[in-house]
Amino acid sequence: MEYPNPKIKYYRIRTFGERLNASFDYLRETWKPILKFTLYLILPICLIQSFVTNAVMRIAFITGYDSGAGFNFVSFIGNYLVYYLCILLGSAVISALVYTLMQEYERRETRLMNIRLADFQSLLTKNFKKIVGASLLFIAVMFLYAGLSALLAFVSLWTLIITIPLLLVVTVVLISPFALFIPMYLFEDRPLIPSLRKSFVYGFRAWGETFLTVLVFGLLANIISMATMMPWYILTLVGSVMGLANPASEINSQVWYNLLTYLLGIVQSYGIYLSSIITATGYAFQYFHVREKQESVSVDGSIRDFDKL
Repeated sequence: MEYPNPKIKYYRIRTFGERLNASFDYLRETWKPILKFTLYLILPICLIQSFVTNAVMRIAFITGYDSGAGFNFVSFIGNYLVYYLCILLGSAVISALVYTLMQEYERRETRLMNIRLADFQSLLTKNFKKIVGASLLFIAVMFLYAGLSALLAFVSLWTLIITIPLLLVVTVVLISPFALFIPMYLFEDRPLIPSLRKSFVYGFRAWGETFLTVLVFGLLANIISMATMMPWYILTLVGSVMGLANPASEINSQVWYNLLTYLLGIVQSYGIYLSSIITATGYAFQYFHVREKQESVSVDGSIRDFDKL
């Protein structure tokens, strides 16, 4: 098959506008296989995530307009933990899928034409495990920081004046290195710690332009996620208001209401994961740009290809 456009080259020095165009050119060319595989892999997670999300909201609403019903702490925490696990699993799956397909796009002469899940299943599994491992490391660091902050707050609440602003400052400073970390970890196939160390070096060297990438692509992703979330949010808000105004209405026990909030919850969850495809792709092209500036990857590749002639 003849493609109307040339294959997108990853490692190029591009302006911000060119990186933006390259990201969306890639998504325009590959959206069909991406959408197909997200339906296979992400939709089952969304079915569970919508159920537990609505369960958490239902417990909160019932407690809000009927304090005599009591707060079911065990059910609330159980559903919230399942929700959090769904987010962790879904985020790892969607990131692994996006970057695996990008690797396959670069490797295959036919790009992603007629690609099947079996063609990249082993690489997808490998990338998924690496992302889960990295996520668990970040979660452990966050729990360690939270535990230290709680310990200091137990000694004196005045320590929160330092620990909370410090967390915000550190988060902003580390946004750029972390944005480059996952694509660097997967595309270069390095161990975890060397990849993290290298992402800090390159992230701080290109902190401003990487931060701009995070800001713009994050804004675009939020617009999409908000558009898919609003119907569910409005319906649950209406149900809450009706319950508070007239507790006897028992709207949360209505079958049509529960079914509609469940279906809209699926759309909301799926939309969040779809929006993360945009950010992951944007981070990848930012990584390609930064690495090309630092290492001249395309020049080295051309030399290797010339030696093969």
